[in-house]
Amino acid sequence: MKAIWLFVLFAWFSPAFGAGGGSLSFPSNLQHGQAPAVVVLFSLPDCAYCEKVRQQSLRHIHTDPDYKGRVFVYEIDFSDSKRSFIWFDGNSYTGKSLAGPLNVKFSPTVMVFSAKGTELESPCWAPVCQSFMALIWMN
Repeated sequence: MKAIWLFVLFAWFSPAFGAGGGSLSFPSNLQHGQAPAVVVLFSLPDCAYCEKVRQQSLRHIHTDPDYKGRVFVYEIDFSDSKRSFIWFDGNSYTGKSLAGPLNVKFSPTVMVFSAKGTELESPCWAPVCQSFMALIWMN
């Protein structure tokens, strides 16, 4: 019985606990600027910490009616060199080709952009990103 409780305790604090929600939306064309703010999670496959950020911080923004039309949330795998999308500047990129110019080096990285593509915050590890945290608590 003691072993079961230890397993539950370790599973609870494990980065992968609560995983399984899948990715957020993948952008197809960010040039259209339909929302005042765009949050982009740059992730890697099988990244347990990405899943934590996705589930605990970004999923509610993505689905909450209070944010509808105010904030768009996307996820880009920055190791992906196959799927492409149109960035704010009108150019086509893959996650891999965009990571370098945006200085994305760690996973998870969250960036917040205006509707026109201006960085509202430098690339940051999600829990310490000031604009990201402000968006989460925004009324």
